[in-house]
Amino acid sequence: MRVLTSVAKISRCRVCCRAIQNATIFFPEETAWQGTARSALRPGIDQVKTQLLSELVGLDKGIFGAPAAKKARILALIGDLEQQNTQTAPTANLEALEGDWRLLYSTITITGAKRTKLGLREFVRLGDFTQHIDTTNNLAVNRIEFSVSGLSAIKGSLTIRANYRVASEQRVAITYLDSALNPAQFQKIFEANLNLLLSIFNPEGHLDITYLDVEGAAGGPHGCWRVGRDNKDNVFLLKRPHR
Repeated sequence: MRVLTSVAKISRCRVCCRAIQNATIFFPEETAWQGTARSALRPGIDQVKTQLLSELVGLDKGIFGAPAAKKARILALIGDLEQQNTQTAPTANLEALEGDWRLLYSTITITGAKRTKLGLREFVRLGDFTQHIDTTNNLAVNRIEFSVSGLSAIKGSLTIRANYRVASEQRVAITYLDSALNPAQFQKIFEANLNLLLSIFNPEGHLDITYLDVEGAAGGPHGCWRVGRDNKDNVFLLKRPHR
């Protein structure tokens, strides 16, 4: 009886071992399920955009800087957009970039001595930053609007034109063409520091398009959005209205 009992125990052990070996086959399926669950927990694109718009309230496009914690949150949300980008080769369809874009946020900053030199602490105010992309002529026109406090009749803009060419599936190379500061009153205000102003906004170099809303989807209720990163480590978040 003892021998039979021992044999039975050995048989049960062998069965258990085989069951354990077979059970390991199911581990990869569990890992895949966990990956799906993690994806489901990731905020949707519209939700990320809503959170970004909330973070950007009162920040003036980030041009005068932002608290470190807020900047970190904004960049993390922009990273969430980039993670959900489906346009992996945006330069293959440049027509999707055609039109007028408005800057929502940039890591380009005018702070400290630069801001003082340009008079942006005292009387000069910055308005909208817009970009017109002409895909027929491979031309990008950036426009920064200004106004002068106390002189409401004086409003003007700095316009910078640049050519671009496709450098890779995601990258365009940018060549500065020319710039204009209008009206004449603004030329007098900035004449001593015009080179400083141009150095801040000169787009020369290259730009990677790291997020672009799918053409036709119109970017949901928030319009069409785009994210770019240049060779100076600047990040740009832009929006184009529904068209």
